[in-house]
Amino acid sequence: MPQAWELGSELIGALQGVRLCGSVHVIATAETLVAATGDLDLNEKSADRFQQQADAVVAARNAFLDVCREDLACTARWWQIRRRIKERRFLREQAGR
Repeated sequence: MPQAWELGSELIGALQGVRLCGSVHVIATAETLVAATGDLDLNEKSADRFQQQADAVVAARNAFLDVCREDLACTARWWQIRRRIKERRFLREQAGR
């Protein structure tokens, strides 16, 4: 099993890749994700505090993925319009559940 410092270095390397290629809003959410991950204390004694930290990481990850999806889809070609309409319909249905 990899050590925490190895995972941290991989995460920082991935952040550098995002900084190199990402748009401003993608970089901002990636930095938020890295900060939330860094704040996660695996040795936290309080179960409630650990759960809050874990929830913050999950929320930051979801925000990052949503921004990336939006950023990648913003340059849709004419043949991708139908796919985007179906995707939006699906997301609206998921939000309504």
